[in-house]
Amino acid sequence: MVNEGSSIPSRPVAGEPRRGIIGALRRRWEASAPPRALLGYLPQVDRRGTIALAVLVLLLGVLPVAFAVTSGMLIGAVPDAVEGGPGSAGADRLLRLLLLSGAAFTAIQVLGPFRLRAVWNLGWSVEIGLQQRVIAASTGPVGIAHLEDPRTLDRIAVARGIDHEWLGPTTAIEAMANIASRYLVGMGSVLVLSTWHWWFGPLVASMYVISGSRLRTGFRAVVETMYVATPSFRRANYYRDLAIEPVAAKETRIFDLGGWLRERYRESWLAAMTDVWETRKRFRAAFMVLMTMTILAKGGAFLYIGLSGARGEITLATAAVLLRAVNGLADGFGAIGDDSVKIAQGSLGVPAALSLERETATNLQVDAHGIRDAAGLPGSAITFDGVTFAYPGSDLPLFDGLDLTIEAGRSLAVVGVNGAGKTTLVKLLARLYDPQGGAITVDGIDLRELDARSWQRRIAAIFQDFVRYELPVTDNVGFGAIDLLHDRDALQRAADRAGAASVIDGLPAGWDTVLSRQYEGGSDISGGEWQRIALARALLAVEGGAGVLVLDEPTANLDVRSEARVYDSFLELTRGLTSIVISHRFSTVRRADRIVVLEHGRVVEDGTHDQLVALGGRYATMYELQASRFADEDDHGDEVVDLVEVETVAHE
Repeated sequence: MVNEGSSIPSRPVAGEPRRGIIGALRRRWEASAPPRALLGYLPQVDRRGTIALAVLVLLLGVLPVAFAVTSGMLIGAVPDAVEGGPGSAGADRLLRLLLLSGAAFTAIQVLGPFRLRAVWNLGWSVEIGLQQRVIAASTGPVGIAHLEDPRTLDRIAVARGIDHEWLGPTTAIEAMANIASRYLVGMGSVLVLSTWHWWFGPLVASMYVISGSRLRTGFRAVVETMYVATPSFRRANYYRDLAIEPVAAKETRIFDLGGWLRERYRESWLAAMTDVWETRKRFRAAFMVLMTMTILAKGGAFLYIGLSGARGEITLATAAVLLRAVNGLADGFGAIGDDSVKIAQGSLGVPAALSLERETATNLQVDAHGIRDAAGLPGSAITFDGVTFAYPGSDLPLFDGLDLTIEAGRSLAVVGVNGAGKTTLVKLLARLYDPQGGAITVDGIDLRELDARSWQRRIAAIFQDFVRYELPVTDNVGFGAIDLLHDRDALQRAADRAGAASVIDGLPAGWDTVLSRQYEGGSDISGGEWQRIALARALLAVEGGAGVLVLDEPTANLDVRSEARVYDSFLELTRGLTSIVISHRFSTVRRADRIVVLEHGRVVEDGTHDQLVALGGRYATMYELQASRFADEDDHGDEVVDLVEVETVAHE
């Protein structure tokens, strides 16, 4: 059973028993949660690999003790062999010890690379498995609210190893293997020393165990502090990425943001590291004292053994074995190096990924309540009935009693100033969010009673911030209907209808061209060309079974005449489908069968273009303001105007 622990260590809370023996035990138990989670996860990923690594760790814990004993005895056998000469009993004993010592040494050298290979194989399996869990937990819920929750994003960052990608599970597993083998060496060395004086081995070992435990506590405290500062590290990394990634390269140069980004990165990084340095400072004096203790313990053990040998109390062979055992004990219990840090830091991703999975499972249970198939819906209408909605963390509802009926098989245009909730309307329709009040029904069926995935496959949406996949054109279009990804005829039909065929034909490798110059053989395309690709993706979704098509201002980068042509063809191609158009340009929205105006979380006007103009209300005011200021006759004699330009005026 995996102990999932907590995803991100937290600071002590007032009132918790953090002092005394109980507090110390609690801190040790909490600090050990990530390593315990990693150890519990290993056999789930690869049982055979875990067993193989355990065997290798055991062997590499026993063999060094055997080598220390045999090599010590070998040193002690030299005088007798020299005195007896070749063929003597002493020489034969020396040869046997030489063979045993050589075999142990050879085995250590041979098994070392095998253990490293086992660590890598197991570590890669763990890291791939964890990242798959993170992806599954992130994409599993039908909604997206969890991906806008700072706590969830912090947890994802920890699972990904933010700011310290090189200190991942593989590094932690290697460090665990090192420490486990060294502990075995240390325990074997204690037994060897105890054969001389029963108290000698435990006494020397206790010095190393006490100091090593305290030092590891300090290292864990430093790592814990680093991960408490995960939000600051995420912010610092954001500034860094703005400076080095192509997406912001143009603006960072035009606006001369390089110095600003460097300074903000420095400030955020220092904010994250300040507590880390303070934690280090708290343990600095203890580190010096404890390291001095271990040096004195080892030096005292060597001196005691040396004096015993000088007085003739032990033989040369015994002295050599004991001295090697002291070294083994020091290496086993006293060597802290970086392994404690690697374990503490590299194992944190496991409980973070598992807790992320556990939390999103709650969302999956909510999603699972809907079991009805959405095939063929809507047949009559989609209805928003008294819908109330506010984004997580906001007390101000965006919709407050929204009532809206979307008739199936007809086109609806949604108009409103920025912030009126036009895009949010689409997100609720697609069940990316659920309303806090009221209900959304499809042919009288509550949306939450439908199988969420089945309903989402009925919707083809192009948002204004649609994704520009740095992948081949085939994928960029084919993602609209993944089942048709390899159907080139279907892809071509969607491209032809969207006006993207000429764009694709002009690319170096046609459909196989990666749409990014960051990859060899890739190519960049213009914003308008990207919009045609996105439109082709949505039209492929329709061919794949979608019955509701949403265009949320995806043609903003097209000139007004190109946009008008796109919507002319769009409305023709989607005739009979339920389509929703969101646009700032009246040359677009006036072509819809019906227009609604959103304001203050409700529908304030509803009708055709002519009806709303004749009404003389909100829509007519915006339309007249645009027409008077930006009139420009298109090929069909329609006024081409932009709603954005008059939002401020319309508010006045």
